[in-house]
Amino acid sequence: MNKKYLLVVFILACIIGIGTLWFSNRIEVSFFNSSIERQISETDQFRDSIIRFLRQTAGAYFSGEDINYPQGLEIESDWDVYVTTYYQGEKGIRSRGKGDLLSLALEDSVNNLLKTGIFKQEDLEEIRFFVELPLSDNNYFSFIEHNGRGKEVIDELVVIRELDKDIILEMIQQGKEFLYRMENQDEHGFYKKYEALTDSFEDRVHTVYSASIIYTFLYIYDLEKDEEILTHLSDWADFLLFMQNKDQEDKRYGAFSYSYYFNTREKEQRYVVGTSALSIFTLLRLYDLTGEERYLDSAKLAGDWLITMQKEDGVMKAYTRYSDGRWVYGTKESLLYNGQVLSSLSKLYGATQEKKYYDAAKRIADHFAGKYEAVRGYVEGEYRTKNPISNSWIVMSLQDFHKVDGSDRYKDIVFELSSMVLKNQNTDPKDVLFNGIWNKAYSTSGIGWISEVMSETYRFCLDQERNDCENYKEAVVRGIRWIIQNTYSEENNFLPQNQERSLGGVFWNKDARYVRTDSVCHAVNGYVRIMDYLDEGNLVSLPERSFKEILKDLRGSF
Repeated sequence: MNKKYLLVVFILACIIGIGTLWFSNRIEVSFFNSSIERQISETDQFRDSIIRFLRQTAGAYFSGEDINYPQGLEIESDWDVYVTTYYQGEKGIRSRGKGDLLSLALEDSVNNLLKTGIFKQEDLEEIRFFVELPLSDNNYFSFIEHNGRGKEVIDELVVIRELDKDIILEMIQQGKEFLYRMENQDEHGFYKKYEALTDSFEDRVHTVYSASIIYTFLYIYDLEKDEEILTHLSDWADFLLFMQNKDQEDKRYGAFSYSYYFNTREKEQRYVVGTSALSIFTLLRLYDLTGEERYLDSAKLAGDWLITMQKEDGVMKAYTRYSDGRWVYGTKESLLYNGQVLSSLSKLYGATQEKKYYDAAKRIADHFAGKYEAVRGYVEGEYRTKNPISNSWIVMSLQDFHKVDGSDRYKDIVFELSSMVLKNQNTDPKDVLFNGIWNKAYSTSGIGWISEVMSETYRFCLDQERNDCENYKEAVVRGIRWIIQNTYSEENNFLPQNQERSLGGVFWNKDARYVRTDSVCHAVNGYVRIMDYLDEGNLVSLPERSFKEILKDLRGSF
């Protein structure tokens, strides 16, 4: 009797042991080519086994071979499941399947899908299966196929729960290649927007986005020393210089036109101070790299025009444009444009030591400082309500001004205002969709910009030998995770028509899947500027619910 009892215990132990191994293998994961070695959870194994079974079932539908039903999917319930296909960027039929075992419901769904006759056997290689299992709260446990595995999906977004340096380095590479593809090959200017779902561009290229993309390429060059980038600089810079007003009789002499319509070959009669300011950023970098005086001369002309756009209180007129036969001016205060001008004039003074640039910059810096000191909180302009994006421009521009002025007044504001920005970041580990974003900043352009600024603030913090610097780095890493989650990576690239062109594009957010090229620039700038300070190994971990909880929720939905 005792021997039989021991034998039963031994057999049960073996079964439990094998089951544990089945659901929790420790392997090195191919995740954006990451080298993270992590525990493959029961939930991961569950998703993967369903994808394998769907593949087997689809193959058997055409070949007539017998299906091997995995024991791990012989889960009893009144199952009601959905399987959808994504094929060459198009969402296919959402097929329903039912059964008293999960495997039977999945088989039913695949068979119903293939019975439509839409797909042939040779199409299976390009199909990606998307699976939805109903949960008890009227949501779905969803995942999509990628390289034979099931990747967690929420709201048609492959979520990112773990992050390391290898992932970020791959995103730099994909971002770089994406930006190359955003160049108009005839004019050598860059597009502002790419409609990834329709694979289309607008009918013009933009000066400010061109300047920003060149600036990002120069950051990438600093990191990688990629000589390929240098071969394009002359063409890109020529477009930038072409967009500058060189008519000495014109009040807009030195300003940069906002955009160029390549179909009509006309420059837009609109001159925004931010366009000229960000062009100065790029021109000074080009001058530092090449030593060519034409870049410095162009930057100085732009700086001189910016000074003409400054009001007595230091605030910049936002723009001038031609409308109804006359030139009109934007007179409202833009924190963003004022910050861009303050940074550019500070950099220009640093390069030339010409006092007129310092004086104009100081008027903006003092205006910002006064506004902040009056409220000791977020500052508000006249275009937007209080928000972290505009206030991050105050942080960035006062850092740039402090480099040429050195006053503690501006430095203190930088860190006080930065700490307020940090407090507004979502750090909830359970909120995988929005962990890392900032309140009142819901786009990748905004989150990317704040992350870029906080990476600079981290470096500034180290220079000042403060003891709270890690807070900035942690905030940047959280922001980076969210941005990568909203990027057309290889895993997340199932919606665009042209998956080759869209790869590496940072889309606006989960609800708007177009790509603004400044989103890519801010993202890559932040990646590059923080890279040398990141630790090895896992940087972020947002755990998923346990498989036991998920399975209970799945079965409890019926």
